[in-house]
Amino acid sequence: MIDVNVPATLQKGTLLIIETGEYSDRNWGGPVRMLKNITMAELAEKYRAEWKPDPQWPDDKPSPNDFLPWLIKAEWAEDVKNVVSWHVGSYGEFEP
Repeated sequence: MIDVNVPATLQKGTLLIIETGEYSDRNWGGPVRMLKNITMAELAEKYRAEWKPDPQWPDDKPSPNDFLPWLIKAEWAEDVKNVVSWHVGSYGEFEP
């Protein structure tokens, strides 16, 4: 599913965060900086095309958890240095 708040084309230099899961399983990775212009649909297709199943698991499918490392390995994106994540609370309590 494509988030309507995300542009269909990722421009070179865009900072990208990849989200996976739902509810308590929700997770995110990044940010990464895009190195080239490409549409989200093209990236998804390239990931599917380059993905190879493990011979031990022939029914395996491309994992959303492997997408971000693939973006970096395939040189579509690079890690962003000097990023800090700070959790400052839960359930309405400010607890830095």
